[in-house]
Amino acid sequence: MAKVNGEKLNRRVAFRIYEQANLFYRKIDRDGHMQAPENFDALLSNSDRSDAAAPHALPDSQSRENDTLNVNISASGIAFTSKDPLQAGDYLMLRILLLSSMTAIMTCCKVVYCKPSNPYENDRYPYLIGAQFINLTPEDTALLSQHIDRNKKQQWAVNGALLSLVLFVLAMPDAAFGLLMGFVHHIFEVVLHVIHLIFEYAEYNLDHVIEHAFHTDTHATQVIVFYILCTIGLIGLYFLWRIVPHNCRRAGNSLIAFWCRKKASCFYFWGQQALVDKIKIVAIGVIAVTGYAYFGM
Repeated sequence: MAKVNGEKLNRRVAFRIYEQANLFYRKIDRDGHMQAPENFDALLSNSDRSDAAAPHALPDSQSRENDTLNVNISASGIAFTSKDPLQAGDYLMLRILLLSSMTAIMTCCKVVYCKPSNPYENDRYPYLIGAQFINLTPEDTALLSQHIDRNKKQQWAVNGALLSLVLFVLAMPDAAFGLLMGFVHHIFEVVLHVIHLIFEYAEYNLDHVIEHAFHTDTHATQVIVFYILCTIGLIGLYFLWRIVPHNCRRAGNSLIAFWCRKKASCFYFWGQQALVDKIKIVAIGVIAVTGYAYFGM
């Protein structure tokens, strides 16, 4: 819940999604009445929209070229992180490139709030800026709404699958644990079998190549092939050592950021509830946990 002029403002006026985007903006002078400048439409019409993805489309952009941000966007506004603090009421000329669909949108917006950002954003952008679109064109509105609706359906499908999985685990924990262990055991056996087949195939072909190329006997051929396979294995382990830890760190950071966003959403939902509703939620939770522990265990 953001505050503007000391009053709380509900920002959840439209369905929002998290999206990877390249974002560029430029501040625009505003008048003394905190209204949108009259030349907003002229600024957009004078901009070459066909060249919207070019680095010089916004010559005074305050964000660096090709900065990829995990923006929170809806058909009515956007939230993004920034290096520089902005003031509520500032006007921005904004260009957004949605990377998943390579959709470019240029519009003007008004800053609604500026607050400290998520601490897990690699410490590059310490401020979180929330802005409301002012004069988004009908074409861009339809394009953005279509993109958000497509992502909304994907989110519902994923959330539905996760909810079904959670309900299955809660309803039959023994069966769920057995299926999980059986699946892991099966995958482990398949991986070991594939590795064994690859090793046997490589050894068989290397034996023939070494024997025919250097006319060695069986013992010498096996020794040469052994050291060749050891060298290939060490090279493979080196590349795994270079790749796996980096990807694990990236996955860990993504999970931490996802957890922080979900936790913030839960805090927001909890803060919006009245005292009676909070008591109801706690009571329902206690009853559900007690009933599951009593009847399900």
